[in-house]
Amino acid sequence: MEIKTIKVIAVILITLTAFTVEAKLAGKNVILIHGFRSTDIEDKPNNSQLQNLANQYWSAYWGSKAEKIFYWSSADRISGGIKNKIKSQVQQMANNRTCAGGCVIVTHSTGDLVTRYMLRNLGGWGISSNDFKVLAVLDFAGAGGGTEIADVAVGVSEGSGWINSAQRAAIRTFMGFDPQQGQLGVLYDLQPNNARNIATNNSAVPRIRFVGTGIEYAGVTKPFIKGSDDSVVPLHSACGAPANGNYDSCSRSIRPNGKIEPVSKAPSSLWYNHYVVLMGEKTNHSQTINTSKSGNFTTVVNNFSRGGLTFDFNTFTEKKWWSWGKKVRWVRDGSKRSMSDNVFLTLNN
Repeated sequence: MEIKTIKVIAVILITLTAFTVEAKLAGKNVILIHGFRSTDIEDKPNNSQLQNLANQYWSAYWGSKAEKIFYWSSADRISGGIKNKIKSQVQQMANNRTCAGGCVIVTHSTGDLVTRYMLRNLGGWGISSNDFKVLAVLDFAGAGGGTEIADVAVGVSEGSGWINSAQRAAIRTFMGFDPQQGQLGVLYDLQPNNARNIATNNSAVPRIRFVGTGIEYAGVTKPFIKGSDDSVVPLHSACGAPANGNYDSCSRSIRPNGKIEPVSKAPSSLWYNHYVVLMGEKTNHSQTINTSKSGNFTTVVNNFSRGGLTFDFNTFTEKKWWSWGKKVRWVRDGSKRSMSDNVFLTLNN
């Protein structure tokens, strides 16, 4: 009887140990920072509700892998209510020294911009890197450069003359309601001209980018976004390009579908310390962080290390019937997993 008990305890301990490893990324604690939620603008949730909503936002894949999930409201502005909520949560983590040994932040969409503002202001908030150390940030569909969808939403809310019925329908599909003037919260900050002037100083924290160009919202938002996009965020933003350009890829030597060839409509450089690792031609905005399989992924930068993380995706290169003699580079068996799962498993291998 005692031997059986010992065996049961051993199994439980092994299971708990496995779960602990699973809840980290390459042995590092993970913080999640979500993206835009239109429902915040109408519902005005309180802090407790915001935390629950943030948990739900990440529940499909990343939620079980995080030490902490930050919350903020899309009804607020970056330098106002969002700053206050994020600052409070960072201070709490600094007091607990949860990230004293270094944490990895995972963001989605507007979380990219929120995180950039946070990193720029940690010193001004009196938070020491000895207590809160960020090793790297993984940005999925990062909206740090804004999105033209925000411009259209503001135009719709103000009844601008250049807005047509197709644009109104697109914004209604995206937000779920007709926006009202003066009540767009963080969407004002997401207008490209505004986003590109928020906390743009160089940062020592590497920003690792994962982008897609897939279809969401039945494609109704795509005509109003500059260049290729994931139906919400344009590549000029998701790639981390310093210029607001009309881009077809994050790289001048490979396309989102993996075809290796010169690409003229691509950024010549990225913001300092920004690295695009994966592109998924068929991956839309939501699919970057959920469990959906969305086809193949190609690598832009691979086999390198930053912030204690090693990016070494197993890839293969070959010609396809549709590539007109050009070689195509894909992550091996990448289509069998979601974008996030490919990233998590590779970093934890």
